[in-house]
Amino acid sequence: MIKKNKGQLIISSIVILLPILVGLLLWDSLPEQMATHWNVKGETDVWSGKAFAILGLPCVLLIMHWLCVFITSRDPKNKDQNSKVFSMVLWILPITSLVVSGVTYAIALGKDIKANLLLHLLLGLLFLVFGNYMPKCKQNSTIGIKVVWTLRSEENWNKTHRFAGKLWVISGLLLLVTMAMPVESFVYLMLFLIVVTGFAPMLYSYLYYKKQLKAGTATKKEAEMTSVEKKTTKMSVTVATIIVILAAMVLFIGKYEVKLSKTGFTIEAVCWSDASVSYADIDSIEYREQGARGIRTFGYGTPFIVMGECQNEQFGKYTGYTYTSCEACVVLTIDDKILVINGKDEDKTKELYQELSSRFEEIKR
Repeated sequence: MIKKNKGQLIISSIVILLPILVGLLLWDSLPEQMATHWNVKGETDVWSGKAFAILGLPCVLLIMHWLCVFITSRDPKNKDQNSKVFSMVLWILPITSLVVSGVTYAIALGKDIKANLLLHLLLGLLFLVFGNYMPKCKQNSTIGIKVVWTLRSEENWNKTHRFAGKLWVISGLLLLVTMAMPVESFVYLMLFLIVVTGFAPMLYSYLYYKKQLKAGTATKKEAEMTSVEKKTTKMSVTVATIIVILAAMVLFIGKYEVKLSKTGFTIEAVCWSDASVSYADIDSIEYREQGARGIRTFGYGTPFIVMGECQNEQFGKYTGYTYTSCEACVVLTIDDKILVINGKDEDKTKELYQELSSRFEEIKR
């Protein structure tokens, strides 16, 4: 299959590396530290050196590209695979390389790019593309809905992939028409769509298999797994379950609580380090309705909370413990360092500010 598509493979590999040439031409205009990852709100949460952003990212994508092509081509059942399906495998990462590097360079040059809206758009388009190509995918062991009922029956495979294709197209359209929805809602929508598009086709395949049993077009023996398949299935289910649990934990268990005492306060955090501050060490404290928060450069972050080292134009580098649901913040200057904290809403933030101000004034008297 690689020999048959050698020309496309060479061209697609060149396209992946094309951003390196652009980056080298722009080298002197680009900053030493460049944003290379953004959260769902479009805020930068990972910074990388210029060399890695320009040279490293495309090279990593090229390795992934060749790995995907190699694994796909090694499956004997893909020898007669639909050429459009294999072309999709060949061009996903080249397009990703162009988009990711393009956004990285544009933001580094000071362009106002809404990374979250672009992510929303790309996900919607990817769902549409995958949904369109799924019904064209021939039975194989590397691409598509690979469960025992589809792998044992070509009829089940075709029916399941037609159903999955419609489901993915509907999901893609749903993502495109909800681009203006709040970020928090988008996270829940994405989790819902991932679960539905992942598990609904497998359930459909099983139900269709039961229908085949009743019609006498399939037998239970045909669907029996070998010992190797049973072990592989158990391992896959276990790994998938662990990944889902870890993803849910990363997204939803992070939190912190500010606890006040007579001499100072402590920030007790889950998923990040705690912090303790003495009132006597505070130089100033003020309440900001908005504009105090920046981007996280190191630490823990989700669409709902940010904890760790942050940076903005006003303060430079600072430490932040903030909930993204509230724009208001309490800004403290402590030994020439900045600490920004808030509550889950404006009322709780004001209450926190008033309490801290009161304790601070008592110590300063």
